[in-house]
Amino acid sequence: MRDFKCLKNQKLSKLILSEYGANITYSTVMKLIRNKDVKVNSKRVSKDVTVEIGDNVEVYYNGEEKAYAPVFNECGVLVFNKPPTITSEDFEALLKKTFGDIKLCHRLDRNTSGLLVFASDNKAYEELLSAFKHRTIDKFYLAEVYGKLAVKKARLTAYLYKDEKNSQVKIYDNLVKGSQKIITEYEVVEERENTSLLSVKLITGKTHQIRAHLAHVGHFIVGDGKYGDVKINKALNIKRQKLTAYKLKFNFEKDSYLYPLNGVEVIVP
Repeated sequence: MRDFKCLKNQKLSKLILSEYGANITYSTVMKLIRNKDVKVNSKRVSKDVTVEIGDNVEVYYNGEEKAYAPVFNECGVLVFNKPPTITSEDFEALLKKTFGDIKLCHRLDRNTSGLLVFASDNKAYEELLSAFKHRTIDKFYLAEVYGKLAVKKARLTAYLYKDEKNSQVKIYDNLVKGSQKIITEYEVVEERENTSLLSVKLITGKTHQIRAHLAHVGHFIVGDGKYGDVKINKALNIKRQKLTAYKLKFNFEKDSYLYPLNGVEVIVP
């Protein structure tokens, strides 16, 4: 059993997911609620109610924490396969229980799964931060989008404006005040009945870039509740965002501490 306080008004399921991170799935949370294995202020609940600041929540769940092994581990660079529904920071905290003081070097959206890079020492950490800043690590994603694209391979350019107030971004075809230029490359890998599977390469790396940019050109990522279409997602019975960071390629300079990894590709198993 685990008990904790609610720090902001939100759905009970969301609170439990944030507390357990990658150790529990949404379907398991809902099953616990339906089976009355969750108490709010000492009273059992059977529905996904809204909990308020200060509410005490008790969860009767004996699931074991999932152990994660690195997909790649060389020269102080560790790459893990992050599951969806957990933030990069929470995943880092989970991994530290096993791997000690490793440091997160970049981020993925909460609902984006895939390859996440960490450093096990300060020298590797500094090199990786520099590499991500100067874009010498290529990042590739698999995205399942709605519809079929007329152009099967393209390099998209637009301008992204970050709307801090609403926690989302807006995409424009032309420069607007406060916006930043973004570049996204894609190639169609497979066409399905109502969707297409794309391999996407980030040339720039801004908040929600892939999700918002593809939605801007009329092909949102299925399962995306923020930039997608709720009715279409429901009709397709897709409840989780179909976006995975599936490949990294290292391109370190000759004078880099991590040059021995130059040209190495890490791919999701």
